[in-house]
Amino acid sequence: METIFKRRSVRKYTEKVISDEQLKQIIKAGMAAPSAKNSQEWVFIVIRDPEIYKAFLGVHPNAFSLNTATAAILVCADLSKEREPGQGWWIQDCAAAMENMLLEATAMGLGSLWMGVHPKEDRIACIKEACGLPEGIEPLGLMSVGEPTKDYDKIDRYMEDRVFFNTYGTKWEK
Repeated sequence: METIFKRRSVRKYTEKVISDEQLKQIIKAGMAAPSAKNSQEWVFIVIRDPEIYKAFLGVHPNAFSLNTATAAILVCADLSKEREPGQGWWIQDCAAAMENMLLEATAMGLGSLWMGVHPKEDRIACIKEACGLPEGIEPLGLMSVGEPTKDYDKIDRYMEDRVFFNTYGTKWEK
């Protein structure tokens, strides 16, 4: 729970370069995520090219985090690996991978930000072109990563009024 409560969306990073070993550890965490029917259709692209960052700046409101990030990881799905083609399970699978990666970055003392790509057509088109994604490789999200410029307090977002017992509206008496 420590890492979960500490994770924040970080939009500004120091100049310290994130190592390839750190990025590999974050991606390993992503690959440890559950996936529907164990299809593991995810594909990860490590991005360090500022020109690719610039392409994304015009289409995503939080892409400014890339101005200070020394690395980003694009999470995509290889649709040819879907066990139930057309069902869209890849979205959940890649989202689970992304969340694992965000948590691992936090556990490593790094900051990160999930920038959604799917389902926004302009973002999808931009990132497909910038990263040379072939047909059948679909982007879900882009994660900037770096050393945060400040420490963040833990936060507990539990909302008792959103938890019900058996049926909607029946208060859960814990």
